[in-house]
Amino acid sequence: MIAPPTAADAPLPPGAPVRVLYAEQQVRVTANGQEDYQASRMKLLSPEGLAAGNLAVAWSPASEEMIVHRLAIIRGGQTIDILATQKFTVIQRENNLEQSMLDGDLTATLQTAGLQVGDEVEFAATKRHHDTGLGERAEGFLQLPVVGMRGAYRVRLLTPKGSSVSYRATADAPQPAVRDLGSETERQYLLTDPDTPTVPEDAPLRYRIARLVQFSDYADWAAVSHAFDPLYVRAGTLAADSPIRAEAARIAATTTDPARRVEAALRLVQDQIRYVYVGLDGGNYRPAAADETWKRRFGDCKAKTVLLIALLREMGIAAEPVLVASKGGDGIDQRLPTPGLFDHVVVRATVAGKPIWLDGTRLGDRTLATLDPPGSRWALPLRTGSVALEAIAPRPPRVPTRIDVVEIDASAGFDKPGRYHIQQTLRGDEIFGMRAQLAGVAASDANKLLATYWRQQMPDVEPSRTGWRFDDDNRLLVLDMEGEGKVDWDGDDKDGHTHYLFSGGFSPPNERKRPKDQPQDAPFANDYPAFTCSATTVKVPPAGKGLYWSFSSRPMDSSLGGVAYWRIASFDGQTARMVRSYRVDVPEISAADAAALNAAIPNFDNNKSYVWETKRKPSLSGQLDAAGHFGSFAEFAGAAPPCQSEVRRDKTS
Repeated sequence: MIAPPTAADAPLPPGAPVRVLYAEQQVRVTANGQEDYQASRMKLLSPEGLAAGNLAVAWSPASEEMIVHRLAIIRGGQTIDILATQKFTVIQRENNLEQSMLDGDLTATLQTAGLQVGDEVEFAATKRHHDTGLGERAEGFLQLPVVGMRGAYRVRLLTPKGSSVSYRATADAPQPAVRDLGSETERQYLLTDPDTPTVPEDAPLRYRIARLVQFSDYADWAAVSHAFDPLYVRAGTLAADSPIRAEAARIAATTTDPARRVEAALRLVQDQIRYVYVGLDGGNYRPAAADETWKRRFGDCKAKTVLLIALLREMGIAAEPVLVASKGGDGIDQRLPTPGLFDHVVVRATVAGKPIWLDGTRLGDRTLATLDPPGSRWALPLRTGSVALEAIAPRPPRVPTRIDVVEIDASAGFDKPGRYHIQQTLRGDEIFGMRAQLAGVAASDANKLLATYWRQQMPDVEPSRTGWRFDDDNRLLVLDMEGEGKVDWDGDDKDGHTHYLFSGGFSPPNERKRPKDQPQDAPFANDYPAFTCSATTVKVPPAGKGLYWSFSSRPMDSSLGGVAYWRIASFDGQTARMVRSYRVDVPEISAADAAALNAAIPNFDNNKSYVWETKRKPSLSGQLDAAGHFGSFAEFAGAAPPCQSEVRRDKTS
């Protein structure tokens, strides 16, 4: 152990709750594992700063032990040893139990008694990681402050002399001071009174990572793959009398088509094995055996992946586990090889020479045609032989996550309620919770829930009938409602009336630009993969005396800033129809594309679709797309909703 970094004395902002005298992280890599040491000393300057006395440390008892070295109050030159009179309370919190996750982690908490404004609090603890026999190697990330906080900060890394551990830091991290300590090599990164680093706003995640130090003992990504592949091989080895063999034989007897066999195996794993994350006893890396998972009928992504691969291989279908990042994993290729960058594992099967991505933790996947690659930017297959980090190319979303279809019959008159028929088609993992809620109550209670929902969605419409259905084949939920309500008309009988169609226009995109002190060449992140669609039909009343109906809604089929805008419309003098969609096709755009977007914004067509009465007989030439397909309620709730042009649909199918 060495002396803590020298305390800083730079002026603090007025009202600062604490002064960080020092804060440090130290990591020592040994032959038996890894030791992580943390220490800090803070002066409490206001009542808000007293929260520094609420201490909590967490660890996994299966592979770690926690040692608290020091907790003391320094007041008026005297030191009060808190650990002499107070003890930590150890609890097993299971913070993510609601998400069916069991990690077994323990948390030790202590509320420092007697703390006062003006005190200094000093704390130090070590977490020791033990070798669990899973093939892990030393690896980790150390974060220096990314906000402007006055104080002295240090990251210190100790590795055995001649170790194969590699190091990588972001460009804005301080240069390390390297020392030869005989049997160890030391690297120190010191930072004093840091300002907030400049990162580009609205940029992809990889551009917003700052002051990060990484170390890893994995030579390359193949080493990561080879370390974990044996765990999956062992877990997927079936007993001679395994019931999984019988299940595979049963599926194989029903069809000789490999695609249908894959669909049946995926359905079996998704429907009959409930999801429970098990991180106990090294389970965060080690998958449960396929036979054990089948016996207990629950498992996490690792267990479900192993089971699914076992089923497929029994039927002669090639399949392998692949690590992915559930939150995108942008920038993984810029980091040192480490398994900690991935938090999910899926199956990649080969059918008719093509890769098929299968996720056993999802629900409701019924046909291979509707499966998309993972949302991860990067993937790492687990196998022997040659392995490399693989990029997963993003592609435009196939179908909208939400489709609103609104049909209004306002023919009774301007002063009469309109008759509404509204339908929502929803896709995504959330629909399974909604289905469970609606199916879990009596039909009358489900109708009440839906009526409340529709009143929130359409406050001016009183539902007279509600309904819902779940389409298992197409993995979608359909909600619908009929009722009566106010139709919004502007104007009067003398000068005419105007009605703006529901979701009839597009808001212009926001300018994509940054302050001058930020990097101007960084790309801009999009809200990928957003895709929404709406279809509106309005049957108008007879036009007033001496007035004619007119309609405005220019067709649109364009792409700007990686977003596809599409709209078709028609009007036959009595019924106006409009379908529009908004689809984000790419996760990010370059700075050059952003500049082109900014230049195009002044000419962006943000006109709403509307019908209005006019005293002159109108010409609708150039306003309508009479040849467009406006779809039916059934089509919008089907597998291929008419929410984009045929050309665009072909490109994304």
